[in-house]
Amino acid sequence: MTLATEHDAAAGPALGGGSRLLRRILNERSLIIKIIWAALLFVLLVSPMIPIIYQGFLDKALYEQGANYTLKNFTDLFGDPEFADAMLNTLYIAVLGTLFSTSIGFLAALFLDRFALPFQRTLRLLFLSPMFLSSLILAFAWSMMYSPTGFIALALQDAIGLGLPNLNSLGGITLLAGVSAAPISYIYFSSAMMNIPNTLELAARAAGATPLQAIRSVVVPLLMPSLLYCLMLNFVLKLDLLAVPLVLGVPARIEVLSTYLYDKGLTSARVDYGLVSAAAIVMLLLVQFFVYAQKFILGDTRKYNTIGGKAGRQTLIPMGMWGWVIAAVMFVYCMLTAILPCMFLILRSFTSFLSPYMPISEVLTLDNFRLVFGYQDYINSIYNTLIIAIGGGALAVLITFISTIVAYRSPNLLRSFTEQTAFIPKAIPGLVVGIGIFYATVIIPGSGFLRGSLLILVIAYVIRYFPTGFASVSPPFQQISTDLEKAVRVSGGSEWRSYIAVTFPLLRPALFSCFLLYFVQFFKEYAAASFLFGPNTAVIGTTMLQLNVMGNYGPVAALSAITLALTLPIAILIHYKKREA
Repeated sequence: MTLATEHDAAAGPALGGGSRLLRRILNERSLIIKIIWAALLFVLLVSPMIPIIYQGFLDKALYEQGANYTLKNFTDLFGDPEFADAMLNTLYIAVLGTLFSTSIGFLAALFLDRFALPFQRTLRLLFLSPMFLSSLILAFAWSMMYSPTGFIALALQDAIGLGLPNLNSLGGITLLAGVSAAPISYIYFSSAMMNIPNTLELAARAAGATPLQAIRSVVVPLLMPSLLYCLMLNFVLKLDLLAVPLVLGVPARIEVLSTYLYDKGLTSARVDYGLVSAAAIVMLLLVQFFVYAQKFILGDTRKYNTIGGKAGRQTLIPMGMWGWVIAAVMFVYCMLTAILPCMFLILRSFTSFLSPYMPISEVLTLDNFRLVFGYQDYINSIYNTLIIAIGGGALAVLITFISTIVAYRSPNLLRSFTEQTAFIPKAIPGLVVGIGIFYATVIIPGSGFLRGSLLILVIAYVIRYFPTGFASVSPPFQQISTDLEKAVRVSGGSEWRSYIAVTFPLLRPALFSCFLLYFVQFFKEYAAASFLFGPNTAVIGTTMLQLNVMGNYGPVAALSAITLALTLPIAILIHYKKREA
């Protein structure tokens, strides 16, 4: 194969060159391999949706004989009062939680990236800390501190006779949902805000505007694309929320769409697969609608890219004493929403019982950790989580690396197809991934061995987080010139040899960051595992949920502390690596 022929293949098919493309497919083995890989990737990433849609229109479980097509599952679903309440509650939380998280994220980006504040780097890391934590851990921490029987609520009641507002309510769920998503809003606003040159504000100031007037008239209009993106993204995240309503809502019998699915599909004495599938389809359609509405409103998101050519260095606006006031308010917010709850959770893991009415010195113990490390099922859940996070993360990086090669070293049509395929799971909720993979193992011949194995969890996790990994590797991959790869091929090496000898070493830092990202996400994941784990394949998240149902809060706190110890250092490392980049 000549270099000219390979260059032709990389350049993409010309208009009207259908026969030419066919000859390439027949003559070039490498292109055939890439097409097969792209097809397999598509099948993998859409696999959760197909069996769910199929089951939703059957009157029996899809593994039973004699099933007929029907719409009864949907009529039963929309006639179920519990589903109607769950939908209303979901929309309530999604709308108000989105407004809260978007507003907090915008203010944080404004204060931390536009104003000169004391301890700015520390405040930024503290504000982003909820993003490093599993929402399940954050929900447990808030529940143990701020619920009606929580430590802080009881302490305030005892000290001043006033308690806190009821956290086990729609308002409490909405508040925590907003807090947990605020760092994501900050990231989008921060990236866009740092790309707005100060000269525009200075021009407004020269025209007589105050600093706040300049921000309102210049910065805010330029942030509209990020604002629309944040609103859509936050809304989708609230639809997919499970941990917070499961921990805070179930005790108060408040159900949302995700907990409805969890209850009907997992904890019910007799699972109605048709009803569960119909509910999953509704959830899937809701998420798909808002994801594609976001794309329609924003158009080509690349025009909002925050990484450009040369730009002037941003000059922070000095705030004087007001800077200290803003910094103090942000510090209190961060302490109340993330730092203190996590510290309390760690303290709770070292006590048999924690109450403001009892001295801590009298309840200190290591029994929770002895219980965790003395019970084989709990130990297995830690081992399983580590195996999935390390082994599954490595497998996900390999799949991501090959997929980026297929996407960016292929003809234009194949590149576009692979890029679009890579982001399909972004619109599939975690619970739907779990249900769909479970159904797929039922209907695909020979796949029964996957049920109850760690491999099926790895498959579900890879599907769920592949868009994140692909998005982290793609930009640095596209920065690598093809000249060095061509040099290897001129010297007699094959195309794939050039990727191993040249592309992989140059991409190693990005792939390492991608692995760390997968590791943290796989370690925190529990929603997709809820429908897939077996007696010997429980993970930390599913074990904590089971312990919480039984009221064993000490072991829950101990497992949470173990999770924090294993994931927080890596998450902070990822944060600083990205800031340096």
